[in-house]
Amino acid sequence: MATITGISEARFDDPGFYLGDPNATFRELRETDPLHWYEEGKFWVVTKYDDIKTISARPEKFTSERIAIMMDLIAHRQGVDPQGFGSRGIMFMDPPEHRAHRKAIGVRFTPAAVAKMEDRVKQVVAQAFDNLPDGEFDWIEHIAEPIPVYIFSYFLGVPESDWSKVASWATTIAKAGSGLASDEDFQVIFDQIAPYLLGLAAERAESPRDDLLTMLTQVRIDDEPFNEVQIMVYAMTLLAAGSETTQSLLAGLIECLDVHPAAADALFADSSLSDNTVEETLRWWTPVMSMARQAAHDVELRGKKVLEGQGLLMAYASANRDVDHWGPTAEDFDITRSDAAGHVGFGVGEHFCMGAALARREARFVLAEVLRRAKAVHVTGQRIKRESSLVNTFDRLDVTLDYR
Repeated sequence: MATITGISEARFDDPGFYLGDPNATFRELRETDPLHWYEEGKFWVVTKYDDIKTISARPEKFTSERIAIMMDLIAHRQGVDPQGFGSRGIMFMDPPEHRAHRKAIGVRFTPAAVAKMEDRVKQVVAQAFDNLPDGEFDWIEHIAEPIPVYIFSYFLGVPESDWSKVASWATTIAKAGSGLASDEDFQVIFDQIAPYLLGLAAERAESPRDDLLTMLTQVRIDDEPFNEVQIMVYAMTLLAAGSETTQSLLAGLIECLDVHPAAADALFADSSLSDNTVEETLRWWTPVMSMARQAAHDVELRGKKVLEGQGLLMAYASANRDVDHWGPTAEDFDITRSDAAGHVGFGVGEHFCMGAALARREARFVLAEVLRRAKAVHVTGQRIKRESSLVNTFDRLDVTLDYR
């Protein structure tokens, strides 16, 4: 596919655009038109780090109720309600409702709560590496996809015998979030995924356990329990967010090390760089490329008037390479970068990713296994990027570990 660099050629709501070189386009926008009106999509493209932080911190000016992700911008342009509008989860709420829900659910996602799962997380990661085939293997199939799904399935309360089935479902839910789901995908969601999760929730209501599904049956917001639709939506949203985005991070880790051999050599020589390597991958690779908002009323931004009701695409991938924040080395992959953790890879403000602590822990444990078992890692076969305007990942990434 030809690389798209010209702003006039860019189609920000077309997944094909992200198979090219979107960072070149974002770089040009940051330099020439940092708040860009995308006429074909009828929304603004926000490319600067400070602007994205400002928008994210002002829910009274930039609301999430109707527009939070790319598929909502597409629905808005088409003049229809977002998919599932009226029964959507915490990602589509504003304060004070959002704060009440986050306070109730967030207790399961704190670093302390996640730390209690550490032994199980390590076990899942180690088993995945123990079961690797000899020689070249697909990193997505054997590591990046199953590990996050299996860990989050355990977290959610899904029986281990169903983990492989849930792995395919997580991808289906994520496709819906990207606006790429087919009628068959939605049929799977309504006919298979939703009834399955509601069945498990009903079991937990009768026989509580120490898992996320049990918590969803026990949560009270203003003394009111969640209804079945809310439980289903939360379970599906958390499953997709907790697995697909971490899959993208794990895919990006290997890709970054392969295309930056000097960084890989430094890491294999000094494992203390592991944690910062994860943070730099979150910055440079940016697993979730964007989120979106809608202007609650007319707002002035960068000398332009954003009209009430207009959508804004917050290009996280662009913010994470903004030279005005990161300096002249913004485009470099530098695992010694002192402020790498300042990225917006997990969002910012009200909607900062609740699962950030879990995703970080998974990525660190996966990297620790690579460093323990191998002296180098290389992409030696196919690289097949996933067609998505939301997540930055691969459908296939053939890898070889040079074992110690």
